[in-house]
Amino acid sequence: MPFHLASENDPRLDELAQLQREKEEIDRIARRQVKNMLWGALGAFTLQSAVFFRLTFWDLSWDVMEPITFFVTSSSLLAGFFFFVLTHRDPSYRDLMDTLVRNKQQKLMQKKQFNEERLKELQMQCCIPSYASQKTFSKDH
Repeated sequence: MPFHLASENDPRLDELAQLQREKEEIDRIARRQVKNMLWGALGAFTLQSAVFFRLTFWDLSWDVMEPITFFVTSSSLLAGFFFFVLTHRDPSYRDLMDTLVRNKQQKLMQKKQFNEERLKELQMQCCIPSYASQKTFSKDH
């Protein structure tokens, strides 16, 4: 039954509203977890740079550190290519964030036994576009 024909006390509308609230909570938690993960990665890369700086200019020399920094940088390039091969997506930060958020959402939905198919079914029955309930990472920084 289309949304405009459904009565205000239609139980499907209550179920839809409940499922949408649950989905929004899952999305919020997933984005927060990914944001924390990315802050941790930033801290790790900052620490790595500080350690390399210290080792290059105080403890060791550039002759010793050059091959180490080369292989660390090459490993980053290899990780980007590995991401592309696995996901068939551009190894950009935005695509990485979107992939991480989607993975976290899927894990949270399984953990909370969220019925995504039922949400989509109710959205179709009530003529609500499914994209209205899907938020990307960029909307909540």
